[in-house]
Amino acid sequence: MVNAENDVSMIRRINLIFRFSYTFPFFMASVCGSLFAYLFYEPPLHIVILMPLVVLLLAIFVNFSNDYFDHRSGVDKIRFSKAEEMAEAMKISDSKLMKNIYWEGNPFDNGLVTDGQGKVIMAALVIAAIVLAIPIILFGGLIVALFGIIGILLSYFYTAPPVDMGARGLGEVNVALSFFMLVFCSFYVATVNVSDPDTTVFSLFGMDMFTFAWGIFNLEIFVFAVIVGTLVGLMRLTDSMSGQEAHIANGEKSIAVRFGLDGTAKIAKSFIVFSYILFVIMMIFINPLCVLLFLPLPLMRKAWKIMTEKEENWTMKLPPLFFGTAFLTEVFFIIAVTVQWWFDIAPLVSL
Repeated sequence: MVNAENDVSMIRRINLIFRFSYTFPFFMASVCGSLFAYLFYEPPLHIVILMPLVVLLLAIFVNFSNDYFDHRSGVDKIRFSKAEEMAEAMKISDSKLMKNIYWEGNPFDNGLVTDGQGKVIMAALVIAAIVLAIPIILFGGLIVALFGIIGILLSYFYTAPPVDMGARGLGEVNVALSFFMLVFCSFYVATVNVSDPDTTVFSLFGMDMFTFAWGIFNLEIFVFAVIVGTLVGLMRLTDSMSGQEAHIANGEKSIAVRFGLDGTAKIAKSFIVFSYILFVIMMIFINPLCVLLFLPLPLMRKAWKIMTEKEENWTMKLPPLFFGTAFLTEVFFIIAVTVQWWFDIAPLVSL
């Protein structure tokens, strides 16, 4: 575990504080939705670029605020007291990437940032995200503000009192819904045309930014958004399993606490099956190149085996597998839809 007294370079310190590697699935989820819109509906390029950047800032805010409130509650101090043991159990203690993502501990507990600095950083992140979102609001109108408010509330109250969804068994639902929105809403906002009277619900002051207009519904990106929400929700669920003792000690009622490790493993397996049913549906009825989404299957098979055999420290081995599956699924979707667009590939079976 890193301590403030250690000789840590500025770049290393910044990465430990903001955990940029952990924001990849957030950023890529928005890229999936934005790129899909750009390929098939041709929105303005600056909107396609800005939305993932705003999401990246909000993702950093989510992780940072989560660290802040877990520090204030004391749950991470309990959890990461055995960080080296956890890393060793996962046989990744020599993997710099995995340690950066999971096992470096809470930057507030490590003394890398103070509570006061944390408040300033959280405010700065939100302000920067709002500033970058202004052109998107000018383009998409009030629906952008609506989605943004929902996203910020979900992000903040994931661990913030008095709601603290993560401590009430709703953390996984929060994460799944958030990632669904990252994919689908990025697409939906990019397809809003506030100058089209057929899509306009109402307009205030005669200005586009005060107009509420509908975007376009697309089944492919909707189903994929459900898949991403499910996979990342599973990542959060298994991460909660590995921290069950800390959650119990802190009086939290996560799903892993409510249903126990065996029950939670059954829930995780059911949602793995659900995800792959959706993969098959996409491959047959929407885009045959979605067969690429099956490429991370070995990671899920390994996770399934771990949850079945339940060897010593088995819960600690799960989160990286779900992290890798979610991230790679996003990458392969980008490849699939790009090739689909380039070669105009039709579904195997028309709906």
